[in-house]
Amino acid sequence: MNALYKKILAISFPALMLLPSCTKNFESINTDKNKSSESTGVPEYNFTRALLEYTGNSDYSYDTWRVNIIYCAMMMQQLSNVSWYAGDKYTQNDAWSNALFDKAYTDQVKYIRDVIRLTKSDAYFSNQYNMARIARVMIFQRLTDVYGDIPYSEAGAGYSDQNYAPKYDAQQSIYTDMVNELDAAAKALDATKAVPGQGDLIYNKGGSATASVVVDNWKKLAYSLMLRIGMRLTKVDLATAQQVVEKAYAGGVISANSANAYILHDAAGGRTTVNRNSNILSGEWNAIANKGEASLGKTFIDYFKTNNDPRLAYIGTVPATGSTAAADQLGMPNGYDTNGEGSATDISKAPGYPGDLAKYSVLNKNVFLKLNGPTFLITYAQVELLLAEAAKRGWNVGADAATHYANGVSAAMGQLAQYDASAAISSTAIQTYLAAHPYNDADGYNQINTQYWAASMLDWYEVWANWRRSGYPALTPVNYVGNATGGQIPRRMLYPASEAASNATNYQEAIARQGSNSLMTKVWWDK
Repeated sequence: MNALYKKILAISFPALMLLPSCTKNFESINTDKNKSSESTGVPEYNFTRALLEYTGNSDYSYDTWRVNIIYCAMMMQQLSNVSWYAGDKYTQNDAWSNALFDKAYTDQVKYIRDVIRLTKSDAYFSNQYNMARIARVMIFQRLTDVYGDIPYSEAGAGYSDQNYAPKYDAQQSIYTDMVNELDAAAKALDATKAVPGQGDLIYNKGGSATASVVVDNWKKLAYSLMLRIGMRLTKVDLATAQQVVEKAYAGGVISANSANAYILHDAAGGRTTVNRNSNILSGEWNAIANKGEASLGKTFIDYFKTNNDPRLAYIGTVPATGSTAAADQLGMPNGYDTNGEGSATDISKAPGYPGDLAKYSVLNKNVFLKLNGPTFLITYAQVELLLAEAAKRGWNVGADAATHYANGVSAAMGQLAQYDASAAISSTAIQTYLAAHPYNDADGYNQINTQYWAASMLDWYEVWANWRRSGYPALTPVNYVGNATGGQIPRRMLYPASEAASNATNYQEAIARQGSNSLMTKVWWDK
């Protein structure tokens, strides 16, 4: 045996002797204990991600910009645009109307489903689990209200179950399940158990709130969402609507502005954490192009002016002068363009055209468009106005319609201070307004829901949904040349074309059940 082989054997033999012990602990030795996994992960992180994404996609705000602003805000005539915003003139842009569907499943549903899956069987995370169930309902109600039948029960299971073609659940069954989920989750919340820390962006923003306060507020959020769900059924199933609304009221709803559900954004975190409405609309006046990207709508401004509403002094700014005085605000009419004198709908031909687009009001940046401002999810004002309608219908919700109406209007005006302290409206001004505009039962549905329209500004998803349900305010549609709806305000957004290819069977079942994939096909509760 030569010297080389002797050296190899001398080295190899001890190594071979060690093989059994190395093989015995092979998996442990070769596992990176510093690498995160489901077992070492923190569910609260995904909870935070889902909540933040619900307020606007963290990439380019596609869902907020394209559906909430370009479509809903314009269709509801709170904003107006003379160029390419499709909702102003009811034109069809598939990519824009698809945006919420495209982004919500990957950026909201996926994360909230993972939180629920990872916390369901862990007693320590009991409150986290039930809060995630409530947040999941909030996410899915917006989705189903916008699109109708959607993937629900099997949604978000691509990673966990390798289900890449989830079925589309009928909206009626989705609504039934959402009520059940909210009730069960609210009842299971327990103030004696741990709650999420500052990862709860809604009710534990600083991470120091007590468990009892956090749990109490999440219960109120759950039943306030249930109230919203119940009222959404008034056109399609009045008996169930009453049952759900009375259950929600009995469970305990938001009863003060201090309990409003909102997320306060962080401008220091860069584009991914700022207020998304503000990020988009803070550039609503394009001085270079000399045109308004998103002016305040004439219908909206006229409503506040006609009623001498004290909110107007804080809502608008005139770019040409910088004035915020209520008397100076001027709303831009919907349905116009800047196509020149040859266009019958050129903005210069609009009644009362001020001669300069910069004289049309835009949102007050210092109050409503701060990058670190709040995104409201559901508010005391909305709750009280929904209760006012329920009371008008004779349902058992604790007080009469006039009382709930006054509470709702007062709360909506008081809420402005949560955007910015400078927008605080005095109790005297609020009472003066209510004295001049008392509740009139003969016009109750109109009064209540028009106030809801005004109180829900910036959450244009909700403005549009409640308008479709209630029919108020009585908006006058525009009939712009080339519109896709015959001059009618759209009733839903469009499924992505990719669904017809990647999830064809389930997609076609939804179309057969609901109706064609068009802007005028009504969702179940709107029929």
